[in-house]
Amino acid sequence: MAGTYPDGTLPISMPEIAELAGVRRPVVSVWRRRHPGFPAPIGGDAGRPLFDARQVVDWLVETRRAERGQIEADLRLYLLGYLGTKMPPKDLMAAATALICLRHLDDELLRPEECHDVITQLRRRAAEADPQDALLLSEIRALPSDAGWLASVVDELIEAAWGCRQAFERLLAVRGRLNVADLYVDAVTPELARLIAGLSGAREHAEEFGTVRVADPAARAGDLLVAVLGQLSEDSFPTFVGAESDPFLARIARRRLVVHGVPPHDIDIRCPGDPLVPTPADVLVTSLPYAPKEERPQENPLATVKELTDGLAPGQTAVVLGPADNLVGGLPPYRPAARTRNELLASGRVEAVIHLPGGLVPFRPGYQTALWVLRREEPSPWQGRVLLADVSDRALTDDVVETLIWDVVTWRRDGYEPKDHSRAIAVQVAVSSLTSSRVRLTARRPPAIREVAAKETIARVYDLESELQRIADPQAVPRPQVRSGLAVRESGSPPPTVAIGALVKARRLIMVKGARLKTGDVIPDGQHAVLGAPEVVGASPVGARTVDRAVLAEKYPRARLTEPGDVIVTVSPRFGVHVDHDGFSVVEFPARILRIPEQERQQLTPRVLAALLAAGHAGTRAAGAVRPASRLDELCIPLLPPAEVRRLDELLTAADERRRLARREIDLLDEVCRIAVTGLIDGTLTLAPTTDQ
Repeated sequence: MAGTYPDGTLPISMPEIAELAGVRRPVVSVWRRRHPGFPAPIGGDAGRPLFDARQVVDWLVETRRAERGQIEADLRLYLLGYLGTKMPPKDLMAAATALICLRHLDDELLRPEECHDVITQLRRRAAEADPQDALLLSEIRALPSDAGWLASVVDELIEAAWGCRQAFERLLAVRGRLNVADLYVDAVTPELARLIAGLSGAREHAEEFGTVRVADPAARAGDLLVAVLGQLSEDSFPTFVGAESDPFLARIARRRLVVHGVPPHDIDIRCPGDPLVPTPADVLVTSLPYAPKEERPQENPLATVKELTDGLAPGQTAVVLGPADNLVGGLPPYRPAARTRNELLASGRVEAVIHLPGGLVPFRPGYQTALWVLRREEPSPWQGRVLLADVSDRALTDDVVETLIWDVVTWRRDGYEPKDHSRAIAVQVAVSSLTSSRVRLTARRPPAIREVAAKETIARVYDLESELQRIADPQAVPRPQVRSGLAVRESGSPPPTVAIGALVKARRLIMVKGARLKTGDVIPDGQHAVLGAPEVVGASPVGARTVDRAVLAEKYPRARLTEPGDVIVTVSPRFGVHVDHDGFSVVEFPARILRIPEQERQQLTPRVLAALLAAGHAGTRAAGAVRPASRLDELCIPLLPPAEVRRLDELLTAADERRRLARREIDLLDEVCRIAVTGLIDGTLTLAPTTDQ
């Protein structure tokens, strides 16, 4: 095959192995150095050795560093990019997606074993499947006569990805790697696409009427249309309409919807020059064109929003993504965008305005965006009111997406009484307060779970206040006395020191490596707490990151849980130490476990070991240094006499208990104040005079 070695071997470099395995580049060097079974180079030179990609994949799977079902598809994508280097990236993407669509339409292998003239056969099949050339005929007719390898690779990709739809999405997921700029410059994150789809109300409309007509006047590669399709049930019958100025993107969007199961006759995405036909829609989702920050003051993107709003029929919804400067920023009155915005707000068709965090358009990380949700109802139940939400200060997680959708969708339902319901993020605001000059359309609320009934909140506050009173009463909560018994040593030399590595070698300590956990396997609500560098150095609270018990058993069978009293240590990114008193946690690399055998508890206790390590090695890594100054096994600690170890452990135990009580009191005070401030902001609570006032 083109681009491979004569024997068909596919070469792969070390940076590409790291990308394939989902690790950093230095990790591959460590694998080569520490594991004799790692594949040997097949070419290249000392500065850039090349390896057999198939051997590397087999080694990763055999050593449980990858799952075959996942990495096989990734390998096919790498193979596709490698073999397509002599083909323009745009042509490669067009041809590959066209072949996937053809395979979906006629459900036949692209390169059957008995077929000799592959390209001629593919052209004949394309003419039968797409006689009007709306999807794929042009792309397959343009294939060169020696491109049979592409059909083979696409067949393998479909098989490895378990289907045409999955293969198509896997291909688009690496659009940046394949260097097709038209596909990624305006792409949004999946979380933002799900938020737009959920706010559109397409699912509710389809559930009520059995069908929904979805439009995007700037369809691009169909990201938003596919996100809406993902919200619908299988028994819905949606149709999709839209426009796209780039025929390359329009055809990809059509193919993408077809592969997702939408019949071609239910897709109408038009390009310039196509006959214009009125295409009213029940739901409209779109993104306004990007403009550089320097040009935005002269732009009036809200004129486009007004055109879309004027075209809405009763019961129709539009969700529009655009620049935050114009959609939520404080606009001076002389700008055309300010006048247009005030007209839209006064129309009663603006349902919600959401200020989004940055980074949701990955190619333009500095581009700050906002959403407008518009809906036409006659008469409008929202006349004079609008929902404002500001999540620009937090990540757009799945929980935030669901909460925003819930706030907006419940507000629009029949029978909703705003004064009787509370919202988690959005705030209801009078339109009259937003039409003055330079007023920002933002209303930030403290991030919190959905509010419970006010009476339950008050009951919670009473419980907090009672516990605070109890902690403050020394009769109710005894506080251990902190008596160190320190005195000046009259004579003698400092105690001897010994390296951690020597203690491990003598079996006076047991060292256990941490597990390399994939980011996607670390969740907030699992059964086992994760103790990694963030927890050990104090950057993240213990328990905020967890892993599911079943995932741990299936993917990390060699990972060992901690035991009560284990000391967790890390030297990267800086030194940190933590005592796990409860046990049953998972230690994440680069952190390690130091376990004290029972027969050594007179010489070392968990608290004493942690204190001795922290006292002597609390420095930070020098600027520019790649590695820590000392490895864990090189760190030295003094060996104190058993009597001093016992007394020091008693002191540390008493200090820990006093810290625990102090932290608990601080946590209770923080929660009382948070509830009070949040309740006053959202109007659910008030402050009444206390009995001693």
